[in-house]
Amino acid sequence: MTSKHQITIPKVVREKLGLSDHDKLAFQLTDHGQVMIDKEQKSDLWSIIREQDAAHGSIDTPEPDWGKDVGAELIDD
Repeated sequence: MTSKHQITIPKVVREKLGLSDHDKLAFQLTDHGQVMIDKEQKSDLWSIIREQDAAHGSIDTPEPDWGKDVGAELIDD
């Protein structure tokens, strides 16, 4: 480990995980003190859209009818 807390992943492990520059890794510590390393899966656009749709509703939700426009808002002082 370097002074910046960086580690070198052996080539055989990088190849097995299909790692390339700037990939993110997930580290898991087991109950037996072993560390498991896996490549984080990148979210594709449609997965993100489905997550947002589930959390906040569809963008196809119709806009509420607020009634007729009445012009400029008047504020009494």
